[in-house]
Amino acid sequence: MKRLVALVILALALITAGCRQEAAEPVTDGGYAITGGSQQPVTLTYAFWGSVNERKAQEAMIAKFMEKYPWITVKYVYAPGDYVTKLTTMYASNRAPDVFMLYKHTALQWAEQGKLYNLNEFLATDPDINESSLIPNAIMSWDQGKVAGVKVAEEAFALYYNADLFEEAGIAPPPVKAEEAWTWDEFVETAKKLTIDRNGNDARSPNFDPDHIEQYGVRFNTWMWHLFVPSNETSIIAKDGSRMNLQDPAVIEAVQKLADLIYVHHVAPSPLQEKNLPQPMLALQSKKVAMDLDGQWIQLDLGTANVNYGVGVLPKLKRSTTVQFGEPIVMSATTKHPLEAWLFFKWLIDAEHAIEMHASGLWMPLLKDYYTEPDLIAKWAEERPGHPKGYEDAVMRQTLLNGVNSYDYYLKNIEAINAILNPALDQVFLGKKSVKQAFADVEDAIDDVFKGTYP
Repeated sequence: MKRLVALVILALALITAGCRQEAAEPVTDGGYAITGGSQQPVTLTYAFWGSVNERKAQEAMIAKFMEKYPWITVKYVYAPGDYVTKLTTMYASNRAPDVFMLYKHTALQWAEQGKLYNLNEFLATDPDINESSLIPNAIMSWDQGKVAGVKVAEEAFALYYNADLFEEAGIAPPPVKAEEAWTWDEFVETAKKLTIDRNGNDARSPNFDPDHIEQYGVRFNTWMWHLFVPSNETSIIAKDGSRMNLQDPAVIEAVQKLADLIYVHHVAPSPLQEKNLPQPMLALQSKKVAMDLDGQWIQLDLGTANVNYGVGVLPKLKRSTTVQFGEPIVMSATTKHPLEAWLFFKWLIDAEHAIEMHASGLWMPLLKDYYTEPDLIAKWAEERPGHPKGYEDAVMRQTLLNGVNSYDYYLKNIEAINAILNPALDQVFLGKKSVKQAFADVEDAIDDVFKGTYP
């Protein structure tokens, strides 16, 4: 509360100073009047990671921001490797960036430690960027009324496929609308038709050779093990929040369904077989796989490579869902320029300032208007190389209406839990244990390190 009062006083001081200089044009953003002509120059530091293309997009955003607000200089730190180590060093030497990207679990931990600014002080009063203007699950909180960050962009999962393979096989492509989503059995049957051994037999044939598969019906990354837990109308956290929900039959079933794609139905590669396949985009392009359970960011590579691909909603167990995924933008608790930092923060999460990254298929916007207003949808989501036909329903609307945040947005002490859980999951996806047995083997150890959840 004291900090908020101080900010209001600072804003009033800026307004008063602006009144003393008739030539100054006040800029009003988020309810705060910031007057360029009346202010001393301000320098902000911004840190981020990403690909070369993402770096170029970030540089362009920064340049546009400084053009609009010429009294604010933004210096950036680009650290594609050892990012958290770099930030930790900056904090230790009292050079923490004012605004920066951060991994979700680290952001929540650092917020608890007092390293991050409580953004609720702005979100509670800002007319442009607030909980109602953002899509669901965009805000990350470490306690009630305490916001650690807002995602820099949204991501979600869908079912991507090689359109040529479906046409050649005479198979209807995956549905794009949630109400028409394939049941799991329909999905498996389609994958069987599209899994071909070296003799040309598909996985339905009694002569099918699962040891010599030339074309897989589907592929997925094993770190996506929880992808269908929400679809089975359950959660990996017990309803009372007291422990993980690893003995819930619905959780076990949702994970076992994925493992069965490998070892029961023989339509997906095992982790060992996956090593012999090219990266997902090339696997689709080269027809090594027909379908790919993946994040929508793969669209950038698919579109750039001119792959004839399509997208559908994920198959469902009980209801059609997708899992949301994206890292947050945060603000340092030690920033000396919170108003200007918030101004820049808002700039970063408005898709208008990096529209090419959204139109390319890499990112999804955070502001709800980009999902509901036709003129804004046209700027990024209409059919183009990075967005195949059906994208607006299969990914854009599915995210808005049926999205569920990944568990690592709210599970405390996740690093310690994953250190126990991931080796158990490895046993599942290597075909050595059932999900039920693997979870039972680590249940007590996970209980010992379980610390609850964030809001």
